[in-house]
Amino acid sequence: MRADDGLALSSRNRYLTEGERAEAPALYAALQNIGHRLAQGERDALALERDAAAHLTQRGWKVDYVALRRQRDLKRPEAADLQAGEPVVVLAAAKLGATRLIDNLELVYTA
Repeated sequence: MRADDGLALSSRNRYLTEGERAEAPALYAALQNIGHRLAQGERDALALERDAAAHLTQRGWKVDYVALRRQRDLKRPEAADLQAGEPVVVLAAAKLGATRLIDNLELVYTA
């Protein structure tokens, strides 16, 4: 379940300051951005992960991981998997202030 702004509902959210709570939806937005880029034809999983992590880091997050994975076995997809439309999920964990937030999103895109 998610709040109206996209933040995953979690008991951890109560530890966020007001400013951090306002920033917190950026994690979900980063995951969505990977989906948008896949839909636009990008197929370099490492670049998608790296760019999302860099974007969050620039916003003050301490990123543990952003990982694009095949749904069926959670292995990193090859470009050929993505080209074939293999179902994927993107997973992320990052610290915002003292709070570690985690999120994931199943991505729908066309091959």
